[in-house]
Amino acid sequence: MRRYICYYDQDTCLLWEGIALRAQLREWRERRNLTQQELAALAGVSRQTVGGIEAGRYGPGVEVGLRLARALGCRVEDLFGLEDGEGIPVPAAEGARVAVAEIAGRKVARPLDGLGGVRWHAAAAAGVVAAGHVQPWAGAPSGLFLGGCDPALGLLAVHCRVPAYWWQAGNAQAIEQLARGELHAAAVHGTDVEVPPGLVRVRLARWEMGWVIRRGNPRGFHGASDLARSDVVTATREAGSGARQLLDEQGVAAARARACRSHAEVAEAVALGVPDVGVAPAVAAAEYRLDFLPLREESCDLLVRPGEAMTAALLDAVRSGRFAADLSAFGPYDTSKTGDEIA
Repeated sequence: MRRYICYYDQDTCLLWEGIALRAQLREWRERRNLTQQELAALAGVSRQTVGGIEAGRYGPGVEVGLRLARALGCRVEDLFGLEDGEGIPVPAAEGARVAVAEIAGRKVARPLDGLGGVRWHAAAAAGVVAAGHVQPWAGAPSGLFLGGCDPALGLLAVHCRVPAYWWQAGNAQAIEQLARGELHAAAVHGTDVEVPPGLVRVRLARWEMGWVIRRGNPRGFHGASDLARSDVVTATREAGSGARQLLDEQGVAAARARACRSHAEVAEAVALGVPDVGVAPAVAAAEYRLDFLPLREESCDLLVRPGEAMTAALLDAVRSGRFAADLSAFGPYDTSKTGDEIA
């Protein structure tokens, strides 16, 4: 049975196929002529912890690693290293459900908490985190990892013929995750998006971005000039997102604002009454039955990592007429060029 070692702290794991964490704790302990019990006493940890690390049953957390290094008079890097390649940080708490994928020749795991912005979802996990390890379930297939803020990614994941997962992320976050090898593809939208070299850019769809306001426009909001009013609370997005770029272009910094992490969160918050207005796509306004004041039409494109085993399944899905038809019915999208490669 394969195991995936989680290394370094309770919130961040490094995932490796096989026993890829090289622990040299035993060598350093014996070099200092210490028993496991003596080292445990010096470091302020249990003997079982020392024995478990030496046996390769689990990796240490940050505090334990530092305590052991200090007790042995060496660096953490002297005690623990990776046999092959470079690690990928994966937030994963004990018992967390995770999906597993192979990206750039490495095994990567991501927790399913917050997948697609949904609190409860039916995405099939590939394993769980237990006792410091990501323990995959027998026969669990490798997945396709997507990132971005377009709700169409959730629909695209369903249309792929492989297990596919979508994580919410703004433009900058999605591109960073793609560059770190945590995604197979990322969706970006807006103007002046810097695309890293070596990626294939494929049109997902075009949509309208604009102001989303409560049905009936109870605040009498008509445009950016109203953001300065004391009775108007505005939803903002994180720096680097396409929605934040568009909001900044309006030239008004809202004095009262509420931070949101996705288009869906903006629309949901406005529908509930706080904030009063935000920037989101027309599809979000339609989903939450909000009024919509268009600002501009934008392209939403997929940045795809070429040469991956999952890329063919992704491109087949996005270029299928069935997906385009479903996307047109899903919301106000222009799918006339969906699947086209963009130079």
